Amino acid sequence: MLDRKELEAFLSMNDLQQNDQIDNVVNIGTRLGLNVVVVGSVEKKGSVIMVLCKAVQIEQKKAILSARVAAVGEAGLAGEMRKLSQQIRNAITGQILKEKSTEGGAFGGPVEVTKRSGNRSVHLFWEAPPGAAAAGYEVFRATSEAGPFERLAQVAKTEYVDETVEKDTLYYYKIRAYNDRGIQSEFSRVVEAKTAVTPNPPVILKTEGHVRSISLLWSPGPGSGDRLRLKGYRLYRAKSEQGPYREVANLQTINLGDATAALDRLLKVSHLDKALADGEDYYYRVTAFNEKDLESEFSKSVKGSTLPTVGAVAAAGDLIREIRLSWKPVDSPFIRGYYVYRSAADKENFVRIKRVDAPSAVDRRIEYVDRDGLADMTRYRYRITAVEETESETSPSSEVSAVTRGKPPVPEEFKALGGLVKRVDLSWKASTAEEVEGYKLYGAKEKEGQLLLLKTLPGRQTDRYTDNSRGYDKLEDGTAYRYRLTSYNRVEVESEAAPAVTVRTKPRPEKVSGFQGESAKAKAVPLRWSPNPEKDIALYHLFRSGEGGDFERIAKLRETAYLDQGLKDNALYRYRLQAEDKDGLIGDFSETISVRTKARPAIPEGATGGIAEGKAVLTWKEAAEPDAAHYTVYEKKLFGMDKIATVRERRFSEAAPPKGKVKVYLITVTDRDGLESDPAPEITITGP
Repeated sequence: MLDRKELEAFLSMNDLQQNDQIDNVVNIGTRLGLNVVVVGSVEKKGSVIMVLCKAVQIEQKKAILSARVAAVGEAGLAGEMRKLSQQIRNAITGQILKEKSTEGGAFGGPVEVTKRSGNRSVHLFWEAPPGAAAAGYEVFRATSEAGPFERLAQVAKTEYVDETVEKDTLYYYKIRAYNDRGIQSEFSRVVEAKTAVTPNPPVILKTEGHVRSISLLWSPGPGSGDRLRLKGYRLYRAKSEQGPYREVANLQTINLGDATAALDRLLKVSHLDKALADGEDYYYRVTAFNEKDLESEFSKSVKGSTLPTVGAVAAAGDLIREIRLSWKPVDSPFIRGYYVYRSAADKENFVRIKRVDAPSAVDRRIEYVDRDGLADMTRYRYRITAVEETESETSPSSEVSAVTRGKPPVPEEFKALGGLVKRVDLSWKASTAEEVEGYKLYGAKEKEGQLLLLKTLPGRQTDRYTDNSRGYDKLEDGTAYRYRLTSYNRVEVESEAAPAVTVRTKPRPEKVSGFQGESAKAKAVPLRWSPNPEKDIALYHLFRSGEGGDFERIAKLRETAYLDQGLKDNALYRYRLQAEDKDGLIGDFSETISVRTKARPAIPEGATGGIAEGKAVLTWKEAAEPDAAHYTVYEKKLFGMDKIATVRERRFSEAAPPKGKVKVYLITVTDRDGLESDPAPEITITGP
């Protein structure tokens, strides 16, 4: 056997690796001249120690054993390593026997032969040949170690009680096995046994299962005499009632009590068998031995069972940031609770997250809901342990895992209706997913870029919303708005957003174009303009301002022309228009136009008058206006004027006033539009 330093030096010199790959191990074994090489590794995860072991047959270049053992703490590891050592021995022995059987020779004999001597009997125990299937056994006895040995019995079990012995006599025993083909094994080693007066076997009163341990309680056998003279007890354990049984404890009475101790400790002896496997059945026998180290027969065997690991663990996922765990409780009065361990899928280490108290009844499953900081769409792994009052834990249960639910579903058929007055109508298909608690609507002006939360809309069945304001401000006309929609669940986790939509509110009517007015019209201004391109124009608003005055609306029009009448002569007027659609949206003002009305004709010039041939004759110059229509002659009165005549010529005559009478004449000109000038200077004529 090489120590570690020698092995490392050997590997380095031969350019070999320190791993358990078959080819590598075969190279090592070949160079060292070995038939079998055992390799392994040790890994520690928390309190659990794991040992991996492999035995490789060098010539055949194959593994004859691959084993893995796990234990909690170093104390538990010791027992598991003893089992592993026996597996290794059995594997190697079995390989040897297999090689021999192919040659048709005998196979190895029984091993681990032990005896118990009594006053009138000898009790023999052994283990089956490693790696061989024995059909039965032959027991041989002699009174001398050299023999001769005589066959005493043929049995099927791995034990035999020889009751044909003499008191105080030394005997020698050996055993061999045979298989179903009649091939006999080699003999076991020879064991000697001498009959003697031994204590009576103890009586095991009860066993109680604990976490990887079993407590036993027994009392000395009846008729054992003074209990204080017993030297102690030996405890034997097996995995089956038939054995083989192996000593696991040697208890000296000095450690149990003395002459002054309470008799209860001597009459009821307790022991805790530790470092056992979870959920396994074990069988026990106890012997007593006295001061002469004479050992009793075995007590009757009793069964004890360690507490099992937590079973039937289940994990339910597809839930919103939670995973529901359940398991079957361990049926034991010693269990006080359960530890829940968790590991995220991308992590190796399990972390204890919760202690769950044991229920009063064990006929129902235990449930626990993990909501401790879980993420969406993430796999979590769990293990459960049972805990005694001493805080001793069972080994972890089988691992279970589950995945949390992802984000809620994206809203479907998200639409926006534009072209509306100071609002946008939004709609979508109501979700059928029960996890959806409502929706969140985000929006902003298209040019603003970042979308802000506008409204939280509770209720899975909600499928529409009208956006018509931003606080106290209405939506603007003819403005593009952008929206996106998400669903959310009960913990406010939002889905991915539905495809964003952009829509524009209804614009105001365009500014009226083609606005014109006709000047030089008598007391009126004809106006006209081009129809607006919008199909839903309801009205045109016409505004007028006198020279230096404010604009006032003078008409609401459906047509695209208007005659503004009743105006002053030779006055300047300004006009502008607004278009209004059927929704009441009013566009900007048109361009302002200025129009002047027609002036009255100028005062006739050169008006004179006199008496000729007994008539009063008036004459004047031709009017300057080309559209002069006629002239009007008035007679001035005390109050006002009387019209005398309307003439087209530039001359008027009538009978002269009587002698000494005075008549005053006024002359105006009127154009074709009926506009009359102011009168020319007065003409006074006195009768002859």
